[in-house]
Amino acid sequence: MKLTVDLSALHRAVSPLGKVVTDFSITSHANELESICSHLSNGLILGKDIQLGDIDGSNGILNYDGHQVMLYIPDQGDDIQFVLEDGKLGRRIHVAECSTLELMRDTGRFKRYDVISRTDGLFPVFGRNFKLKQDIEGEADLGVCKNCLKILNYKGYATQNYAIKNQVFNDFSFEQFFEVYSSYFKSLPTNNMKQSSNYTADWPSISAKFRSELNYTCEQCGVNLTSESKLLHTHHINGNKADNSSSNLRVLCADCHKKQPHHGHIYVSNEEVLKINQLRREQHKFDVFDYINIRECADSALDGLIQKCQLTRLPGAELGIVINDSGNMVAIDLCWPRRKVAVLINMGNARVLRSHGWNVFTAFDALNKFEDFQAKVR
Repeated sequence: MKLTVDLSALHRAVSPLGKVVTDFSITSHANELESICSHLSNGLILGKDIQLGDIDGSNGILNYDGHQVMLYIPDQGDDIQFVLEDGKLGRRIHVAECSTLELMRDTGRFKRYDVISRTDGLFPVFGRNFKLKQDIEGEADLGVCKNCLKILNYKGYATQNYAIKNQVFNDFSFEQFFEVYSSYFKSLPTNNMKQSSNYTADWPSISAKFRSELNYTCEQCGVNLTSESKLLHTHHINGNKADNSSSNLRVLCADCHKKQPHHGHIYVSNEEVLKINQLRREQHKFDVFDYINIRECADSALDGLIQKCQLTRLPGAELGIVINDSGNMVAIDLCWPRRKVAVLINMGNARVLRSHGWNVFTAFDALNKFEDFQAKVR
């Protein structure tokens, strides 16, 4: 059904605020997202509903048609009762292309796995109590695979001591994990979408006025987004969207906003982070640079690699670099320009960069072929 909406009254109401966008179109992919995500949230059988070849692990994070997925074995066998009481005792959830999954791929032992995209931490499981001759099923808070955490260096897992590794494992949140790596996907999982109905009716005008008063400048990183005002947000400091007092409001770019506590549900695409970093560089926000700044400003999906680079004392990387390829501007997520080493989240531009003499890595390959990677950087 096609909807025709007259927005002329809205345009007249907000026109005194300036910076009004009147030429735009809305494209909905709701049907596609709903059909895929609703099935994934319930679980699909690998080899029956989804084929092994449909699961892409080339970037490390498991991906199906642009959506976040995990692999796990729902059959917990005779341990089912213990697993329902403490899911950490059960078979682990795989979120990355780890050594365990590589072995399963090589040996053709994937028939026991289900594919799921549920991020609340509960997973459908079943088993059989052979002593009682009773089939049992339920939902368990299964733990994440430790090999997955290691291969991604998630929160520095690969380089931490035993106590901190244990803490990362026990405190692991599937929702938070996919927020960190959201740049690899089309959207956040549907069950992550937060309702914004508690915004006040006059919030759009309040936000627009507040951003205008601060000259469309992020109060955290200092980037000016006059040319890209859609990438500038107004943040509620205390999280109460009904509290619009000036002391509770802060103007932040989309990247800084997403990284605020409890704000990972804000989806910021890889292209948007690249644009913000390009503007930060053009405006000399990166003139004084170290690994602290890199971690604050880089796409969160690169954090595991950046932490390893910092630990091994690699020369500091740079952000916001753009290469001119016959008029086509190619943005790089993370790079060492003097060595012509680049790390990309979207590998679509890898061929172009290589034609200019660059060595191009995914973050996953840089982490797991680190000796080769650091040899190129040093």
